[in-house]
Amino acid sequence: MCAAAALLTGLVVPAGASAQESEQPVYLDAIEIEQNRDGNVITARGDVSVQSGDRLLFADEVEYRTDEDRVIARGNVRLHDGNLPAQTADEIELTNEWSEAMATGFAMLMENNGRAASAYAVRRSDGGVTLYRAYYTACDLCEDDSRSPTWRFRAREVVQDPESEMIYYRDVRLEAFGVPIFYSPVFAHADPSAPRRSGFLIPTVDLSNRLGFVYQQPYYHVMSPHRDLVVTPMVMTEFNPVMRYEYRQRFWSGAINIRGSATYEQEFDRDGPFGDSELRGHVAGSGAFRVAPGWVWRFNVQLTSDPLYLERYGLSGDADRSSDFARLNARLLPSEINLRGRTRQYFANATVMGFQSLADNIDDETLPLIAPIIEAEYRLPLPGWAGFANARASGIYLTRNVGDDYARATGEIDWSRNFTLPGGIRVSPYAAARGDAYHFTRTNRRGETLETREFTRTMANAGVDVSWPFMRPGDLGDTILAPRIQLASSTALGDDELAPGEDSLNLELDVSNLFARNRANGYDAWEEGTRLNAGITASFLSNLRYLPDTELFVGRSFRLDGDASFGPGSGLDEEQSDWVAQLDVNFGNMFELGVRGRYDGDTTQANRIDAFSRVSVWRVSGNVTYSLVDDAAVNARVRESVNFGGNFRVTDNWFVAYSGVRDLERGITRKQDVSLVYRDECTDVRIIYDQTNYDIGNLGPRRSIMLQVTLFSIGNG
Repeated sequence: MCAAAALLTGLVVPAGASAQESEQPVYLDAIEIEQNRDGNVITARGDVSVQSGDRLLFADEVEYRTDEDRVIARGNVRLHDGNLPAQTADEIELTNEWSEAMATGFAMLMENNGRAASAYAVRRSDGGVTLYRAYYTACDLCEDDSRSPTWRFRAREVVQDPESEMIYYRDVRLEAFGVPIFYSPVFAHADPSAPRRSGFLIPTVDLSNRLGFVYQQPYYHVMSPHRDLVVTPMVMTEFNPVMRYEYRQRFWSGAINIRGSATYEQEFDRDGPFGDSELRGHVAGSGAFRVAPGWVWRFNVQLTSDPLYLERYGLSGDADRSSDFARLNARLLPSEINLRGRTRQYFANATVMGFQSLADNIDDETLPLIAPIIEAEYRLPLPGWAGFANARASGIYLTRNVGDDYARATGEIDWSRNFTLPGGIRVSPYAAARGDAYHFTRTNRRGETLETREFTRTMANAGVDVSWPFMRPGDLGDTILAPRIQLASSTALGDDELAPGEDSLNLELDVSNLFARNRANGYDAWEEGTRLNAGITASFLSNLRYLPDTELFVGRSFRLDGDASFGPGSGLDEEQSDWVAQLDVNFGNMFELGVRGRYDGDTTQANRIDAFSRVSVWRVSGNVTYSLVDDAAVNARVRESVNFGGNFRVTDNWFVAYSGVRDLERGITRKQDVSLVYRDECTDVRIIYDQTNYDIGNLGPRRSIMLQVTLFSIGNG
């Protein structure tokens, strides 16, 4: 072994003073090093490493010509330049302080797992690389070349341009598993290391019974480091094209996203086109901005030219469903402006909201304009021994062009305290007081005023919540029994203090609200009288893999005084409520089962069941959700349904997936999707059959077959 330190003085390239200041010293280490008589050629062999600044070269043999500033490396050559991925070659020649190079049998690893290789390569001083008889792929390669990559681009010449951050091809063909499927004299795509580049994205192809053959070709345009735009012409055989767009922009305090579409076409349903051709489209825009520490204002605007536009063109996915109102009713498009502030001490929220109906039989004039709804909460600074107290305020004003107007203001204060008594008994007393002020107007269908009322009311409630958990450790697992009771009492309301019920939906008793201090799901409703709520939880926490974690809860409510506050279908209309129960069984990642139900208090017949199950065994995974409403007093469009889905892993790369929604009462499959998926380290290809059969206007069932292709590091569609 030769010490590299003994050769350092002879490895620095001699030059003038100015050149010496700009040149980096070169350090060489190897098992064997030879130097010719003139001292201008050094040959190193065996585990050779050469370093100059941030550049590091490894090879079996290196010939270093000091007077020409040339390095010729042969055999298993690897070149590292700073933090960039390694470049390899059979032989490489470096000149001009290693900034220029020529190589044979060259290969390079790029960011995002991209790989390029060529028979011959030239690297320029600006960092650009030209490859001859080359290919590019993001797939893993077999060293023995026994298996072709899933896809790769082959070309006569490939140029990596660092200035434009693009990769250009000449005489290029796309191969799938080694078979050519596409040829072009020229082709280009963004360098995988580039953050964002303008260009075409991979298209989407769809075959639909409504629209015919559909081709979407997105184009991505980078407008600035903080703005971009995607424009997607959507061409179909049955109707005029639709132009889709999505604009995004970031600001120092937030961001916006605006997407939508436009077309010039007639309306159409299952019977074909009708009416006049008009400009039609939709807009869905959202944004959020920080205005102060803890304070954010948001907007969400959603509009369509006609109610069934999104469904006609299969664009329902563009609708923003993040709003609570949107999740309650899928046939409404909410638009809102919201200001929200939150700290550890307080919370405040103000929202202005309007709606557009996606059902063609509902007049938008009957939908409310909420202007505004305000909520605020402040945690009172009590000492720790005094418990917790909160002050709340709420207000809302809504108006309709056709229909009732409504205004409410509420002030509330509540207190609670937790105690742990000897033996592990937990006691939580609480109390609350509230005042409401109302003003509302009732009208008939012709818009004539029937009644205008103003009134105020005060309410209060108090109670105590007691639980006493017992735990028994065991070899198989731990068993826990936790009985819980709650005694609650609330003031009553007079006949002239009943609110119109604008914000209170039909209530159903279940496990989640059995112990609620006020089970009303809005301000207008109020649960009066005295009641006793009781339940018990039994849990088993397994110590063994083949035994599941299990939890069972059973509970019931007893009205001791006062009239029923909720009608039939709630489970609370009798003095003794329906039973509520919940069972959870969990085998970890392999199996999970959850059942929640409400059962008649006299016959124990199921009035409501919601069940979920998930299984993952071997190559099969699936899930099922079952829902049953067997209470005639409950208003439900679908009384018995099942949602199911799963996939089967045929091989390591091939999957078959299915999902469906079945209306069991009517015997109709409302939605189903069948997918054939191929996925590996560089590719995701999906063939998806989609069928929907919902009663949306007169559009009829929708069926489509879609091809989605994703080439990792290139793009997706």
